[in-house]
Amino acid sequence: MTILGLSHIAFGCRDVASATERLASFGYSQRFDEPTLDNNPAKRRFLNCYHPRHHIRALATEGAMAIELLDHGSLSGPQTASLIPVFRSDTPCKDWQHRASHDLPIANAGIISLQEAFGERIMAFFDPALSMTLLWAPSSGGPAGLSACICPTDDQPATEQLLRELRFRPSQSGVWSLLTPLPALSARLITVPFQATDGWTKKPLLDAPGCACLALMARESEPSRLPFALKAEHTCFKLTVNNRRCGITLTCPEHGPIIELIEQH
Repeated sequence: MTILGLSHIAFGCRDVASATERLASFGYSQRFDEPTLDNNPAKRRFLNCYHPRHHIRALATEGAMAIELLDHGSLSGPQTASLIPVFRSDTPCKDWQHRASHDLPIANAGIISLQEAFGERIMAFFDPALSMTLLWAPSSGGPAGLSACICPTDDQPATEQLLRELRFRPSQSGVWSLLTPLPALSARLITVPFQATDGWTKKPLLDAPGCACLALMARESEPSRLPFALKAEHTCFKLTVNNRRCGITLTCPEHGPIIELIEQH
């Protein structure tokens, strides 16, 4: 298996239009829209409630990680703690609701390591348009948008081994970056120790609030070539998205988010 780069970070949402408007304020524009896309029955294990159709909308902006909005008919349950997005901008959004650090599913040591990784104070907010709690850091003259994702885990060595198998490499500050020569395909993750917290679930589900899935472009992603950490629970199917026929492999590693491998044909 060869990882080519990031496809997107998946956001579960209640209202694609409202979520799109919020992301547009960070410079995002629509790449494509599939309002009635087939929802393969094999995905039932990754959902609270299965529907035969779902709505996806892909958005991107220069200098930030690409996002795909997922509307499976509803959001249910607590927010997934698999991935917590970190947005950068000049100022927080006016309707964001402040959250304290102890409201996050991150142990105290993880909060300290985040400050060290970003070199500045980051803040937590609930975003009503995106229906999730997220982290924010000032842009400091850099591009606005999704800058990184926090990955709370109860087994950091296992999660970091998974990232190595997916071609991520760590910096001295603890930021794991995807090895790719193309900036548009890059991704940044930071692992931190998980702490059980009300309003959060460790189980990643695609129709829960928050970010459950890291999607990567790949080649030779058939099950026999998957890294060991991705073989425990996986499903494969074909899907036509944005007029491109794709092979999709969805996997749920024991420690980490859902990993989606997308192979275009």
